[in-house]
Amino acid sequence: MIEKDLFATLKNVCDRVYPIKMPQDASYPAITYMVIADINEQSLYGNVFMNSIRFQVDIFAKSYSEVKGLKDEVIEKIVELRGCDISVQDLYEDDIELYRELLDFKIRR
Repeated sequence: MIEKDLFATLKNVCDRVYPIKMPQDASYPAITYMVIADINEQSLYGNVFMNSIRFQVDIFAKSYSEVKGLKDEVIEKIVELRGCDISVQDLYEDDIELYRELLDFKIRR
């Protein structure tokens, strides 16, 4: 299952990985992930020949340099999982005073 592979991969980068949202008492850095779309591509004959899942991964850290370093590690691991079409957005969360990297990508199987 692609989602389990992604979770295991993210755990190799950071100990705190959560599906969809973090607990209120989370420590940082931390990573969340969620499925944006799960697509089965079919041939003309109706057979499913490829599955691709679009994910969003959010990385949260107390410093800009830390969040950027984790982002680079996560992207390297995503590429190893056959991740593609990776886009990245820099964000800052004022209410919790954390830097955030938002990654949007597909993994194909």
